[in-house]
Amino acid sequence: MRHYEFITERKKKKKRKVSRIGYFYPGYSFYAGNTGDSGGGDGGGGESIYENVDVADEVEKFKDWAVNRLKIENPPKIELSHDTEEAQQGHHTGRHIEGSNSVWVYAANRNLVDILRTVFHELVHWRQSELGMIEQGDSYPGSAIEAMADMLAGKYIKIYGKQNRQIFQ
Repeated sequence: MRHYEFITERKKKKKRKVSRIGYFYPGYSFYAGNTGDSGGGDGGGGESIYENVDVADEVEKFKDWAVNRLKIENPPKIELSHDTEEAQQGHHTGRHIEGSNSVWVYAANRNLVDILRTVFHELVHWRQSELGMIEQGDSYPGSAIEAMADMLAGKYIKIYGKQNRQIFQ
């Protein structure tokens, strides 16, 4: 099954403006030159990156949106975890186990948009399972199942983010 058969929604491509006024340094901040605007950074104040956002509420709102987009018949429960040991030992930030009624997502020390992308990725796997697309041993890095989940999660987090800018913390 091709990605365009999996989700039938299509939109016209829009031209995007690219700002050339500064540079983003991954893991650090945005540098805007001599404008006096750093455009980000944590400010060193020690405040939470989720200062004005309830992560659990945002995840639930996003899950409802994603379930609708993916046409999931029996939505799972999203289990947000701060179990760093599980993430490190399993080498993952999300998982869904065939036959369970929940999806596990690692949420500690992660930006909201990254958490939501993982939620969507795992919901794609949930839908793939509903459609009988996943067989034993199909889910490994680089497999067709994983490539589809990665591609759709990347695409739809951008679509969702355009209308829900608060996810970019």
